[in-house]
Amino acid sequence: MENRGVYRYFVFLFVILTVMGVIVFLPVLQGFFSSSGFWNGITGAATSSTTTLSVSINNAPQVNFVAAVGPQTISAGSTALFAFKFNVTDADGWQTINNNSATVRINYTGAPDNYNTSNNVTCSPFLQTSSTSITYNCNVTVWYFAQAANWTINASINDTAGVYAENSTSTFQIQSTTSMDMTPTALTWPSLELGTTNRTSNVDPIRINNSGNDDIDVGGVSITAYDLYGLTTTSDFIGVGNFSIHAVNGSPSCAGDGCKECNGTSMINKTAAPVTTANISAGNYSRNDGTGQEDLFFCIRQVPTIISRQTYDTSAAYTDPWIIAVS
Repeated sequence: MENRGVYRYFVFLFVILTVMGVIVFLPVLQGFFSSSGFWNGITGAATSSTTTLSVSINNAPQVNFVAAVGPQTISAGSTALFAFKFNVTDADGWQTINNNSATVRINYTGAPDNYNTSNNVTCSPFLQTSSTSITYNCNVTVWYFAQAANWTINASINDTAGVYAENSTSTFQIQSTTSMDMTPTALTWPSLELGTTNRTSNVDPIRINNSGNDDIDVGGVSITAYDLYGLTTTSDFIGVGNFSIHAVNGSPSCAGDGCKECNGTSMINKTAAPVTTANISAGNYSRNDGTGQEDLFFCIRQVPTIISRQTYDTSAAYTDPWIIAVS
């Protein structure tokens, strides 16, 4: 009976101390119950715990190959497509290469108009060469005024994590192209009297556009003129020595010494004569602000007095159309 009473006493004590707090409970119970398993079962204490740690290391892509490009030629007065090819490798697999970010830029120090092709490029995957590598084909739109020089090829790409890679170790050559167009193509004068002096053309100026990428230096613009023959009396003619040309004019109604074109380059029959001061640097002539352009003004210094009254032009016999050339 005594043993049962002691047992009940300690059970009662256990309940009371549980309510009051386990701080006192610890030495009392440990004195009578030495089993650690029992203790842990009562308190719910854990003996160990685990966690998972994961770290991913991204490998940067590499533009490891840019195909050689031979000399390229612009398209006069228009655009041309230049083709480029480059290969990208990513150790994390070809799926981590961002195809939409593939691009090619061509650069040349001193290019006209801050020439930049980054907005004129289309690139697409061409071939998956391995589990980590893709080859891309790119077409770059190049304007006619792209400078004749060695240009740098900058091939670049991002991976899907946004890591950037580029290769700018290759170059290619844009070749020189000399080209021009002009308007108008018919040079005319109003009706003139015999002996009239210093009269300008009524279609001045003739505008020459540099439609190539070659700078036309002073002396590079020339005109080959032919005597004008009569359409009725075909033996009468106006010699080209009566005409002159200049890259600067006075005014539409100038006369005498006020007409700079009337004091310009004299023409010589059937001979190319350089136009003094005329030059045309390469540039985007579509601006129509003088860039890549030159204006030519024409004057008849004197209408001969010994010829008949009729129309004289270059469609008659014994003559040819005048030729304006650049070199």
